[in-house]
Amino acid sequence: MTKDELYINGIKADLGKIDISLNYKSNLLTDISKIVSNNSYTIKLPKTAKNLSIIECANIPSSTTKFPYLMHAGTVLRNGIEIIKDANVVLLETNESIEIALTWGNVTNFANVVNDGKKLTDISHGTVEGTDWVVWNNKGSNSAQFPLINYGFNSGDPNVWYRPVVTVKWILDKIQEESGVTFNFPSDKLDFINKMIVPLFTNNDSQKINDAYPMALNAISYDSSIIKFEAIGDSTQQYVSTNSSREIYPKFDSTLKLKGTIEIFYTYSQGIDYLNTPLKITVYSTPTKQEEIIEIKKPAGYIEPPYIRLVYSVETSVKVYKEGYFIISSGNGKQPISKVSGNLSVAISGREGGVLLGEKFPLVPNLPDIKQIDFIKAVASMVGLFALPDGTNGIKFIPFDNLSANKSKAVDWTNRVIMAYRSVTPRSLKYTLDNIAQNNWFRYKEDDKVTGDYDGNIQVDDVTIDYERDAIKLPFSACDTKNGVAYIPLYSYNDKGELQYNKANPRILLLDGTKGVFKGLDWTTLIENNYQTYKELINNAKVVTEYIRLNSIELRDLEMDVPVYLAQYGCYLAIVEIKTKENDICECKLLKL
Repeated sequence: MTKDELYINGIKADLGKIDISLNYKSNLLTDISKIVSNNSYTIKLPKTAKNLSIIECANIPSSTTKFPYLMHAGTVLRNGIEIIKDANVVLLETNESIEIALTWGNVTNFANVVNDGKKLTDISHGTVEGTDWVVWNNKGSNSAQFPLINYGFNSGDPNVWYRPVVTVKWILDKIQEESGVTFNFPSDKLDFINKMIVPLFTNNDSQKINDAYPMALNAISYDSSIIKFEAIGDSTQQYVSTNSSREIYPKFDSTLKLKGTIEIFYTYSQGIDYLNTPLKITVYSTPTKQEEIIEIKKPAGYIEPPYIRLVYSVETSVKVYKEGYFIISSGNGKQPISKVSGNLSVAISGREGGVLLGEKFPLVPNLPDIKQIDFIKAVASMVGLFALPDGTNGIKFIPFDNLSANKSKAVDWTNRVIMAYRSVTPRSLKYTLDNIAQNNWFRYKEDDKVTGDYDGNIQVDDVTIDYERDAIKLPFSACDTKNGVAYIPLYSYNDKGELQYNKANPRILLLDGTKGVFKGLDWTTLIENNYQTYKELINNAKVVTEYIRLNSIELRDLEMDVPVYLAQYGCYLAIVEIKTKENDICECKLLKL
């Protein structure tokens, strides 16, 4: 006789005479975005005083408790054995009873990754060199950060350089860190994943990085009322140039944020209202067209005979134009300036045209326009992995080949089967799997600039099912190969020989030393290396359903990637689903290996 105990938030609930029916799911052959937790069927608790206390009297309409709107900690004991811990308990409804449900093998945090629709570019980033940005330099030779890839430009063209890349592992680590989910990959697959790289094709700016690395305008002298500045900043963050003149020239159309102080010393003369002498920023959109004047008023004034010192606090934004300039002045030339000092920090925003060669290149803002879950699915599918919940906040990625490799660890359920018939035949036997077709295509994203065919197909010899389907369609396009490296036509030259930038679909490559290559990533090779067991599973499929007696310890210790053995059929089978019934009887759906 089965005896169940349920604890909610550490308090033992009254179960009455009911049994808790449980449903274990393996997620074998399941899309990772549809991965589900194990779950109970609806549990109907009696409305005892203790149970009403546990739900904080949420059955009363006037109750203000938040209990129905929160998840609660649950534990299930069967015959004194803790078979479920760290379950989520939710209150579904109150009527003649209190209806609750459990989920465990918790994938709550991963469900957020699946459902929130966030893209790779939504990953948060900081301002640390090497971690959040790299300098996009023409270094004269290739490296792991700037590998040799044929982008379509001429070797030696001074106007362009090889693109930065990031590793797939770097992206996965970022998603893990932000989501709180741990991805556990098998070591041999991780070796392959660690070689995978994603080239960055866009030149998007990062306001966060720009703000963290301002340049400076240092006041060095004056010419009548106009102040001369010297532009100070490293070559990767030089937004303006002074060229030893009074004018300040921007490098591109943008908004410059100026902040700091300017001190101006005037030779004191009675009758002049120094404190109402503004600092003026005059902007020219072209060398001859004045655009606007920004006035910084009310300076702090200090009399320091024979001078008066005016201190201007500057915090303003200036819209500038690449073909123009701006100047900073004070007074009208009648107030004799003795000297100037001070500096302004210059940060940039609203920049047009994106990052240029030689500047700080932000990584996250230039990741492909792909949803995070689609990226995870793509990587897992390329190396032939399916996913299982792993602890409270983990996802364990399992190779299909593990099911065959783990035969040595198979659990023998031969003597636990409750036979339905006198003959040695299963209670139920199906001959097809859901969502399988005669031709199961594994595809890259379509791209009319790719000439080769890099898709793959797993065929199933069964004329009773659909003719074809797309089993996997990656968010990346494939790559042709030229001169031993991947070819991505990101650049070209027009009739005048001018370099042109072309948009390109996202790509995924392998790093071979300092080269980016596509060799080994065609689907025919990936299927050959990672999908042999999968091919066997979906060909000549046999799904057996049996009633099997499993005790509490066996339920607690279930491993979904370890097959079971049934001697009456002389075969190993993978667990697809287990539903518990009364008296340790479970309805088990098993797929023949």
